[in-house]
Amino acid sequence: MHLNKKWIDRRVYEYFAVTIAPWFNWRDPILIYQMGKVGSSSIRNSLFRSQDPRTRLVLMSHEYFPIRNRDPDRIDIEPAYRDMLEREIAHEQRVYQQFTLRKRLGWRFREKFYAERIYKTWVRPQHRLHVITLVREPVANNISMFFQLLDRYIGTDSKISDYDIDELIDIFIKNYMHARPLTWLDAEITPHFGIDVYQHPFPISQGYTIISRGNTSLLVLRCELDDRKKAQAIANFLDLDDFELVRSNVANQKIYAREYAEFRQRIRIPPALLDQMYNSRFARHFYSGEEIERFRARWSGIGAGK
Repeated sequence: MHLNKKWIDRRVYEYFAVTIAPWFNWRDPILIYQMGKVGSSSIRNSLFRSQDPRTRLVLMSHEYFPIRNRDPDRIDIEPAYRDMLEREIAHEQRVYQQFTLRKRLGWRFREKFYAERIYKTWVRPQHRLHVITLVREPVANNISMFFQLLDRYIGTDSKISDYDIDELIDIFIKNYMHARPLTWLDAEITPHFGIDVYQHPFPISQGYTIISRGNTSLLVLRCELDDRKKAQAIANFLDLDDFELVRSNVANQKIYAREYAEFRQRIRIPPALLDQMYNSRFARHFYSGEEIERFRARWSGIGAGK
């Protein structure tokens, strides 16, 4: 049995996949599991449109259990980022409590009846899994995520037009939870799949790698990799005869596109924050020293072509 996903609303399909598909004994899901703003929506949507029977189960989540409910002492991360992680958890708890009752109920429904069910149905029983995760240069990732979650930092009653770019930059530098891309793999991949990505060499020039453990195969892709190479890596990983990557959910198509572009042009990241980002195990594992120096120059305002 294979659903003709072309004619199905994606949200309807997702709830079918986690509630009904197990009764049909569907197996071999493709799990797109990654930190936000790394281009995962494009991959999920492109696989969703595919009519290849190997893509009948395509499920995406950023976390199976909300970070606001996690115990930081049970997440094995670099000590330098533990305080930042604790601040992030406290921030997420405050934001959630500020939501309206209707929004909190909507979030809990989505968490309990979609994200958690992915874990309980396929991950915890250790079924055969193909997992795709992406990584992105951390400062660029944080800026993109900041705009995606802007209401959590300026308030749900405020609009982006209420702030000038300098004010937004100040909020980002002082208040944003910058450690998320640095700790996400430790918090999400290692405990759920038993794979410590950092114990496996990453071919930086290639831009992707496949790690296998038990019934899990994990494809790790750099967001910066050319779309054609991403598509080829995914096709090879999933044994697809044909796969085309079509971009979606990109910042330059958002309602805040103008502000986002100006923000990126004008921001100057303080040296101490650049050190936190680029001296991290995450940055050193996925990016070369030369690339890191270019990132530093770009966000400090030293480099040209910003």
